[in-house]
Amino acid sequence: MASKQRPIGVDLFAGAGGMSLGFEQAGFDVLCAVELDPIHCATHMFNFPYWSILCKSIKDTTGEDIRNCSAIGSQEIDVVFGGSPCQGFSNMGRLMLDDPRNFLVKDFIRIVLELQPLYFVFENVKGLTIGKHKSFLNEIIQTFSEHNYQIRLPWQVLNAADYGVPQNRERLFLIGA
Repeated sequence: MASKQRPIGVDLFAGAGGMSLGFEQAGFDVLCAVELDPIHCATHMFNFPYWSILCKSIKDTTGEDIRNCSAIGSQEIDVVFGGSPCQGFSNMGRLMLDDPRNFLVKDFIRIVLELQPLYFVFENVKGLTIGKHKSFLNEIIQTFSEHNYQIRLPWQVLNAADYGVPQNRERLFLIGA
């Protein structure tokens, strides 16, 4: 009897690979990661030598690029995950709705819709859930819903301190299937 293949993941805004590591420890093969910063790319490559890293802007990346640069090819993708830059939504920042980095969320959505994974996990700062930014969160939910993704509602803000991390780090998690 053949063993079941591990589920396939794709990490967007991968950084050095923190979320890749978490998904790997949960039993996924994160066959491709996308990251803009070359130093983070090199670190990710060192930490995950058997998987592909696409070192370029998400704005210049397509679902086809992700499939072609990795071992994914035409295989079904189980999950796309990531946390786009959050400075414009952060309570530590200026909470600027028009911060250009905020719109990278739209590229996360675009890539998910191109790849059509079974699930997606979007992570961002708690600031996206309050004040004027909440309308942006509602727009994200509406866009995914219009494309037949069911969103786990209510969305959750989780604190990493509740999971053994030695810091208070509250983050929004939005999950769709």
